[in-house]
Amino acid sequence: MFKTILLFIVAVLFASLLTSLVSTQIVMSELNNFGIQVSLTDRLYTTAKDLLGLGGTLFILIAPGFLIGFIVAKYAHRLIGGNRTLWYITAGFTSFPITLFLIKYFMVVTPLASARTSIGMLLIACCCMLSAWMFANISASINSKETDNEKL
Repeated sequence: MFKTILLFIVAVLFASLLTSLVSTQIVMSELNNFGIQVSLTDRLYTTAKDLLGLGGTLFILIAPGFLIGFIVAKYAHRLIGGNRTLWYITAGFTSFPITLFLIKYFMVVTPLASARTSIGMLLIACCCMLSAWMFANISASINSKETDNEKL
């Protein structure tokens, strides 16, 4: 159980990291569209600052969605069946966009500039999907090892 909780925290951290990196690069790309040239040094500096500044906020926003999504995925796999990894990937892909949609609906604000476009939302969802895939694969191996140890 402790390993699963630790793995969950790592998965949320990984999703936060990827989302921050992608979001920063989307915003930097938009600056180029406005004719503002952004040097590689500025991109790297901004990316590092966003990892530190935005990472914590993203962790707080991603964690509850992942928690709900992963619980639903676990029980959906148990009750309905199918591919366990696909359930988790679906939970990861949908949980953060749903969180952002709920924030926009109730607070009338999009907390992440990169999520204002369809491609930005898709890329962010893919970041979370990759993190959920990692969680599903590693947690499956942890669970199978624990099950093997119980049989002994």
